[in-house]
Order: sequence, then structure tokens, then C-alpha cells
Amino acid sequence: MVLSPNQKRELLRQQDLFRKLSDQELADLVQAVQLRRVAAKDALCRKGDPGNQLYLIVNGVLKAQTTSRAGDDIVFSIMGSGEMFGELALLRGGKRTAAVVAIRDAELIVIDRRDLFPFLRRHPDAALKLLEVLAQRVENLSAKVEDKTFLNLPQRFAKCLFDLATRWGVKTAQGVRIEQRLNQSELGDLVATSRESINKLIKSWRKEGVVAMADGYITILDEKALKRISEHEDRNLGRPAGSRPTRRAGGAG
Repeated sequence: MVLSPNQKRELLRQQDLFRKLSDQELADLVQAVQLRRVAAKDALCRKGDPGNQLYLIVNGVLKAQTTSRAGDDIVFSIMGSGEMFGELALLRGGKRTAAVVAIRDAELIVIDRRDLFPFLRRHPDAALKLLEVLAQRVENLSAKVEDKTFLNLPQRFAKCLFDLATRWGVKTAQGVRIEQRLNQSELGDLVATSRESINKLIKSWRKEGVVAMADGYITILDEKALKRISEHEDRNLGRPAGSRPTRRAGGAG
């Protein structure tokens, strides 16, 4: 893909970080923009690489992950078109704390640290916006750590679906369709569980009319029910079939 300076400027304008910049300021930044392609399953960068670049996703899907000592992959996030990453390592001048791997073929805008820093000095509003982005990123990571520590799997997965719907949801006659295709292994990565566990949950929720899934796309059919699952207000709703508590014989319950 070859982008003209005008196309690059419009892509930058779509980012919160650069949205308030004038045409002239964006034209200044465009000079620093490079394009990068990465094929599905290939690594864009690896943990420990120098963190010298900021990335903006033009299209495609990528995941940020690290690997435990036991060899298990831990996925921090899945990112799609319009999202930005790489700012933390870039600002502190350190190394990448996670690998970024393409789930689907992806195209990205890349801005090098040596070009971005002089630009931020000339445009302090953009620098302040970058700090806001960083603060939100830290808040999101803290919330995910809490969720994985204190919530059960149905709660975590329900919250995950709401997050995906906020980012990629489209209202339809049936409900909110998440316009990002993710397979069950990728969904499992997001909530630290197996593909089999996600499969059981989705089957259970489909029977209960909470969600539908077709061709890798999930539609939330009953937002209120999913909300109750996420808040654990109904201890039975959302449990995979065969896992519901039963009364003991002769007991009052």
C-alpha cells in the first residue's frame, strides 16, 4: 500500500493524539511517517527490542503478548484499526516489555523517536495528549490485573465482550455485533483460559439467548443478561452446562 501525504495526514487526524493539530502541524508530522506491513503470525517486534518507534494501526489485527517461564503465552491486548501502541517504551527510552504479533495481515504507520520528540517539543498540546493516553493505558492494565485476580471466568469473559463491543460493536436488529473476527483461542488468550473453556461458555450462552456466534463474529443478544453475568448477580446464569449447583437430597437448599 502506497499512501499520499494527504492520506497519511487524514490517518493521523483520526488519532486522538493528533486530532487537534492544524493542517500545517499535521503536514509537519507527515514528513516523519513511515509505513510498515506485517503478515499474519509474524512478529512486528519482540520483547527486549529497543523501543524507538510509535505505531498506529491502519488496518489488520495484532496482539501484545509475553511468554512465561513455563512457555505459556500471556496476551495483554488485541488491537485493531485506529489503535496506537509502543508509546511507553518510546517515551522512557527502554526496551519493549512485550512482543507484538500479527493475528491478521496488518499495515501500520510508524513514527521514530528521533522524529517524534522534536515534534512534541514544537507542539506541547500533542505531548499533553500523549500523557493522557499513557495514563489511560496504565489504568486499563491495572483493571485487567484485578479482573484476572478476583473475577471468575464467566465474569471475565462477559467484561471482555463488553470491552470488544465498546471498541468494535455495531447495533443490529439482533443486538450488538462485534465487527472484529476472533476465534475461540484468541478470545481465550484475552481472559487467560483455554479454547475449550471459551467454547463451553459460548455454547451455554447461546442456549440461554445471551450471545450468538457465526463465522467468528459474536453478537450480544441480551446485554442485560450479560451485564448480570459480569457483575455475578445470578450465580446460575452463564455457567457452562453441567456445572450448575444441585441441591442435596433431603436438604432445604
